Amino acid sequence: MNPARHVHAALDRFARRYLFADAAPLSPHERWRSAIAALLGVLIFEGVLFVLPVSADARRLLAPLGASSVILFALPHSPLAQPWSVIGGLLLPALVGFACGRWIPADYLAVGLAVAISVWLMAWLRCLHPPGGAMAIVMAAAAAQGLDLASSIAATGANALAMLIAATAVNNLLPGRRYPLCSPAVSTPVPPRRSPAGVQHPDLAAALTELDTYLDVSENDLAEVFQRAARHAFHRHVLLRCGDIMEAAPISVEFATGLNEAWRLMNRHSLAMLPVVDRGQRVIGLLGLEDFLRHVEPDRDETGGQRIGDNVRRLLRPTPGTHSSKPEVVGQIMQTPAEGLKSVATEEGIAAAADLLGAGGQRGAPVVDAAGRLAGIITPATMTAVLFQHEALDYVRADEA
Repeated sequence: MNPARHVHAALDRFARRYLFADAAPLSPHERWRSAIAALLGVLIFEGVLFVLPVSADARRLLAPLGASSVILFALPHSPLAQPWSVIGGLLLPALVGFACGRWIPADYLAVGLAVAISVWLMAWLRCLHPPGGAMAIVMAAAAAQGLDLASSIAATGANALAMLIAATAVNNLLPGRRYPLCSPAVSTPVPPRRSPAGVQHPDLAAALTELDTYLDVSENDLAEVFQRAARHAFHRHVLLRCGDIMEAAPISVEFATGLNEAWRLMNRHSLAMLPVVDRGQRVIGLLGLEDFLRHVEPDRDETGGQRIGDNVRRLLRPTPGTHSSKPEVVGQIMQTPAEGLKSVATEEGIAAAADLLGAGGQRGAPVVDAAGRLAGIITPATMTAVLFQHEALDYVRADEA
């Protein structure tokens, strides 16, 4: 091997192992968004600081807030950037730093103790904020120079308040961001999601406790990373396409197909579901047995029995004339999710269909060709059978190995 190339390879290995952080790179879009957020945020921060009703000494700009701006505008979803981390992570070190600077004569010892005590307190109170170390040093120096405690702490509080106002304003204006992280993303509560491997939030919390180290990622983000990683692993290991497992050329109906005709087709072919298409063979809905039953009101006779059969026949029987008080055609009862019916392409991996069925919004996954026309359908039963077969084959291969 060429000596120069050998040295270059050794340096490259050394740098990758010891110097470079093992962090995912930000996209150009996210880099620009973070830079613009920092610019707008610092301008708002300075504006708020200027108009706060505090003394001129308290309105001075503190250097550690420059480090805070990187965290708040580039990493707004980090636990380090949340309001308690900012408030506690700046005010506590400021108090500790001032006390050390005032009462410990040796400058080097005052600074060292200020940072050490601040780290311990921030970790204990769960308000870690890296600029807190710089704040402790700044306040230790301020105390050594004879500045008074009131104006120094007022300046810290004013800076923290102004920065939080700026972070809240800017991050909530940018798509895909929300601040603080504890704010709900939607107006209605969302039930906890189960990850593909059955891991839930209590499991993640227990794992983080066992690690006994600080990870700069929230539990929600960690769950999201886990789910995305499981999805990618599924894509990589299960190479089947939707076109390979779909029920090809399924029986379908149109919007104007009568309920009696749709029921007859489902009964004759033992189908639990029918795709509903337009004249261009594009899927516009799904029809299942539950859609019929949703429009059947049971009556009770004198003996307490239910005449479900009579009511089903009444629903299926066409109403003579031009007006009807009940649904008459498939389009009136078919399933059409509020967010729109979703489909998968024949060339997509079956993980796309698994994601769609697992989301719970649809009872089936229509499969479409390159032109968007119905090519087949994947039901939960089909998907379950395929996954069980794949799992069984994995066990067989493992035994043979």
